[in-house]
Amino acid sequence: MSFGQVVSLILGALLLLPGGCFLFFGIGLSSDAQEFSGLGVVLLLIAAAILLIVWLLFRYAFRRKPPPPPGV
Repeated sequence: MSFGQVVSLILGALLLLPGGCFLFFGIGLSSDAQEFSGLGVVLLLIAAAILLIVWLLFRYAFRRKPPPPPGV
């Protein structure tokens, strides 16, 4: 693993906590009361953005090198 992959793995793991919290509270506020449903939708959008970044970081961290061309 390269240094960049290790850093992206650590950063992705650290971002899982706030992304999960936004997701948890977003679902809770969306389904709980009508007065906070708008806030719940905003929290779900923030959670989606954070978790998309986490997915991209993990994808970069666990990528494999392409196989060498035949005959080399």
